[in-house]
Amino acid sequence: MDEELLARLELYYDRAPRANADAEEHGPFTIFWSRGGWPYYARPRLGLGDDVTPEDVGSVLARLEELGLPPSIEWVHETTPSLRPAAVAAGVEVADHPMLVLAGDPVEWAGPVVVRRITPDDPELPAVQAAISLAFGQDDTLVGPVSVAERDALVAEGSPHVETLSALLAAGRSVMFGAFDPELGAVGGGSHNPRGDVTEIVGVGVLPALRRRGIAGHLTWVLAQDATRAGVRTTFMSAGSDDVARIYEGVGFRRVGTACIATGG
Repeated sequence: MDEELLARLELYYDRAPRANADAEEHGPFTIFWSRGGWPYYARPRLGLGDDVTPEDVGSVLARLEELGLPPSIEWVHETTPSLRPAAVAAGVEVADHPMLVLAGDPVEWAGPVVVRRITPDDPELPAVQAAISLAFGQDDTLVGPVSVAERDALVAEGSPHVETLSALLAAGRSVMFGAFDPELGAVGGGSHNPRGDVTEIVGVGVLPALRRRGIAGHLTWVLAQDATRAGVRTTFMSAGSDDVARIYEGVGFRRVGTACIATGG
């Protein structure tokens, strides 16, 4: 990965959470904690030049616990290579995820659903968000039993994420698309979160019972196309696995690095 791209992504990673989170500097890290909705994490401080130590990792995890936040640290390995060995030495589990950047125009990917943009007051927003949440409950590419009955039950329960997401959509901090089956309604969705001329595609998910039909690829293509048409210069995303990354590569993304997540116990 070239240095200019690394710098652009690091700036984005520092800016993006601030739309819905407060920040605290703690040693070589910045801790983000949510103002509502889903929780955040700690990241290496923007512009960090020193190596991270196991003691630094232990200290920030203790601070996260003190704040009542999930013990999670996220970073790009190519930007902060010292953090992975420091986390491992501190006894923390580290997961590696392919990081990909759109190379040129997105490659069209057709699917058997209608994909459309979701507005802040869209009546289908709760169903789309529920379908995405259920998709990540089975975080792989396999077909599973979870379908519209579970989606409808989750909608009936209500979710604090919907109100937060609606506010982010209204502010232009997030752009969301839903995937709709003509008979079943909302079966998936995804978002991208523009900050200047950089955006990250996040939360692309499809109900497990509706997988292996090209829906995730279709969603990713539409999201990438929307970002390109809006003048975004750099569109990137992380994949949960190599199998998921291959879907994104089919839309025109190329692997450029590794996104790491360290989770304390």
